[in-house]
Amino acid sequence: MKKMLITGLRLTLTAAMLAWIISEVDLQSVGAVLAQASPAWLALGAAVNMISVVMAAWRWQRILAGLGVAKRLIQVLRLVLVGAFFNMFLPSSVGGDVMKMVLIAPDVSHREVAVSSVLMDRVIGLAVTIGVGLVAVLLLPSVWGEPAVIATLAMAVVVFCAGMVTIFNRGLIDVAGRVAPRFIWGRVGPMILRVHESLMVIGRSPRVLLETAGISVLRQIAICLSVYCAGLAFGLGLPPLAYFATVPIAVAITALPVAINGLGLQDNALIFLLATVGLGAAEALSLSIFLHVLRNGLGLLGGLVFALTRGRAARAPDNAAEPMTPDRP
Repeated sequence: MKKMLITGLRLTLTAAMLAWIISEVDLQSVGAVLAQASPAWLALGAAVNMISVVMAAWRWQRILAGLGVAKRLIQVLRLVLVGAFFNMFLPSSVGGDVMKMVLIAPDVSHREVAVSSVLMDRVIGLAVTIGVGLVAVLLLPSVWGEPAVIATLAMAVVVFCAGMVTIFNRGLIDVAGRVAPRFIWGRVGPMILRVHESLMVIGRSPRVLLETAGISVLRQIAICLSVYCAGLAFGLGLPPLAYFATVPIAVAITALPVAINGLGLQDNALIFLLATVGLGAAEALSLSIFLHVLRNGLGLLGGLVFALTRGRAARAPDNAAEPMTPDRP
């Protein structure tokens, strides 16, 4: 019943955000912007976005390696694509993350490695996403006088830091174990402690952290350049830095498990943020539609990959290793 209520609330919020957009944005203007789009620039934007997907797989592969799990990049890319398929039907990117945990679990010797690898992948990705947004805002003086943008960034930083303290602070976990009902903690406590220890393996590995952070920076650059290409396709005159200051923040907001597949949430975030750099609602919504098309196209590709490889995805004979041994130089 609780799950049904949460799903109903998310559907309601998604519908409300979409209804607001329909009532406030001139859809004819949106259609005019889309109609004049340059196919060549859109194709280039899609290609650059696909590079960002490969980088996401590469980042997760390096995290798995840091936990002692050897996987080829093509194998990890398959799981990322399948996760994108499930994101089409589930809230935000949470559903895809759960599926990635489920699909990687047979290839690891302990379940906590499957959970911690996906969690750490999400943590590093969000940290760099917020960091790129902060740096770009600092370099874009026109945004400094926008208190809403500064407040949004500050809120993202606070929420992220609070989450990090909760995940990585063993003392807080011990406190939770003492106050939680014994029958509940007896079931989930040992797993939480094992996941925490698995996360700390990566947390104590500077090499893996630096590698994955660098990959995340390249991924964010690819995402922003993809949207920049779409802007050129639609004839928008924004400089690249404007996209670097706004798109990462919108991506971070869209990752919240509030709307179904980011519908409404991403659109409103981009309309709000791009308005601070002088872009109208119709143009911002056009860029958001471009991102929706890319996301759903990726999901459809993932569904095809899932259908064709389900039950016969090859596993390397030695890809499950001791999970608590990090990469060595």
